[in-house]
Amino acid sequence: MTIDILSTSTINTLISSFTINESQKIVTPLINKKSKYENLSSIYSTFSSNLSAFKSVLTNFKLTGSDSLFSEKSTTTSNSSFVTSSASTSASNGAYTFRIDQLAKSDIAISQDLTSSETNSITGTHTFSIKTGDGSTGEYLSNVEVTFDASETNQTMMEKIASAINSDKAVIQSGAKIATSSYSDGASSFVIDLNGTETTISVTGGGTYEELIDEIVTNINDNIDGVTAEKVLDSPSSGDVSLKITVDNSSSYISVTHSTGFDVVSDLNISATKEKGASGIVTASAFSPTSTTFQLSISSKETGVDYRIKDLSDTGLSTALDAVGLNLSTTRTVFNQSPNPDKAGFLYSDITDSSNQLNSKFDFNGLSLQRNSNSVGDLVTGVTFKLHSVMQSSDTTVNMTVTNNVSSIKSSVEDFISKFNDIYTFLRENTRSTLDGRGLLIYDTNASSILSELSSVSYTQVSGISAGNLNMLNQIGITFNSSTGLSISDSSLLETKIAEDVAQVEAIFNSTNGFANTLYTKIDPYIGADGYLALAQSAFDNNISAYNDRIGNAQKRINKNADFLRKSYEALQLQLAELLATQSLLNFLRGEFF
Repeated sequence: MTIDILSTSTINTLISSFTINESQKIVTPLINKKSKYENLSSIYSTFSSNLSAFKSVLTNFKLTGSDSLFSEKSTTTSNSSFVTSSASTSASNGAYTFRIDQLAKSDIAISQDLTSSETNSITGTHTFSIKTGDGSTGEYLSNVEVTFDASETNQTMMEKIASAINSDKAVIQSGAKIATSSYSDGASSFVIDLNGTETTISVTGGGTYEELIDEIVTNINDNIDGVTAEKVLDSPSSGDVSLKITVDNSSSYISVTHSTGFDVVSDLNISATKEKGASGIVTASAFSPTSTTFQLSISSKETGVDYRIKDLSDTGLSTALDAVGLNLSTTRTVFNQSPNPDKAGFLYSDITDSSNQLNSKFDFNGLSLQRNSNSVGDLVTGVTFKLHSVMQSSDTTVNMTVTNNVSSIKSSVEDFISKFNDIYTFLRENTRSTLDGRGLLIYDTNASSILSELSSVSYTQVSGISAGNLNMLNQIGITFNSSTGLSISDSSLLETKIAEDVAQVEAIFNSTNGFANTLYTKIDPYIGADGYLALAQSAFDNNISAYNDRIGNAQKRINKNADFLRKSYEALQLQLAELLATQSLLNFLRGEFF
């Protein structure tokens, strides 16, 4: 029997029993206490998440003016085939009438038609300029360069012109200087205006022209995003140096003007006024009107008279535009398809105020008006009207309205209520006792404090609002229930108040003492890295860490004691083995001699 007790398997059983008993007595209570803090830390994470979500909603509801959620507008039209509209929060409610007489168009210049396969005598590199209006009284300028081979057909010639226009970027190329020549004219500064943003570039000089251009290149590239400056050597002759400035985006213009000191702008011949890549102001198309002919068209990218093509001119001795009949200069020659070949010119040549075909023309609230575009955003503050189709005399005048966006505002209120209820019901469920047990936050001061604030504010009349105005949630169809939180009890009433008294509805939420401002002030100290919730959760986590240490240390002690017991049992096992061996020997000797 003793042998069984001190067998290896029996020792293992004894050690296991010891470990289990000690763990239940020492470790399990520590684990239970740690679990309590883990549960608190976990529920505080949900607590913080729900409260933060509600704070975000409150942040939006606190906004005023054009940023206010209650400033959302909606528009209606009696006929969307003719006119539609959109409104920003800065728009005021209103009603408008529209009749559309003409839609805005892009200016178009069309070349004469030439036999596609016929060889054209044009060769070498040619340059031409294109000017368009800038939307007001000014203009954009583009200088385009195109190179032709020795044997171009009319088709390939037109295709190359179109390609050169559509890929063109604004480039300012200075005059050539001898690189080693001395620049001794002293300090200078000039202004580069890139699409309305001005940057002053200053140079000191005092060296060669190559060093001057190096200095300019460095200063431009270091200080202006959107342009690339580079030094050009040995062009057009060996030993020459020049400055090249390229605008990266063809939709941006560049102007260069002298500022102070020596006039290096004139010296290098880099003066420019609203120069823009041709690809940013027009679009060119080469097309085949018949199976044997080819034609070129140039269209302004923007619609309207103020963006029309103002000038199409070959530069110097170049003849690229002249070769297709489009060297029109500033004249508005009428395109005519009747002659053979077609007579190059403008499809809409009339640019007079009364008869032009480039502007949109419409009656607005009985006034006859014109605009460059079919998108009109300067008639009513915050409202953009989109013109879609010309109306016939038999078509009914379009009626349009701008009103409060009841649907959007109501949706925001519903989101407010949802986030309010998320935190309210969460706290209520976790701060009471039920048949199933007690809530984890039943004695938590943070939870009970916020729950109390949510309840009291929901019943409270908003102070500071003018007498006779709405000042309570139940006056706009929102009621509070102590079990479930807020709800829209009268949807029709809420919609009516938003439509008719949105300013008063807004004041309930975002006035100085409004619902949103009051709750935000109350819950703000609880949120964030230094908020009450974070500090409490940090304390929970510290306790969890401390209990982890205590559990680990207790487990080490139990394991150490278990190891000591095992060694003791193993020593006894050896002693017993020796006794048994001695007993066996004595028994043997007794049998031998007796």
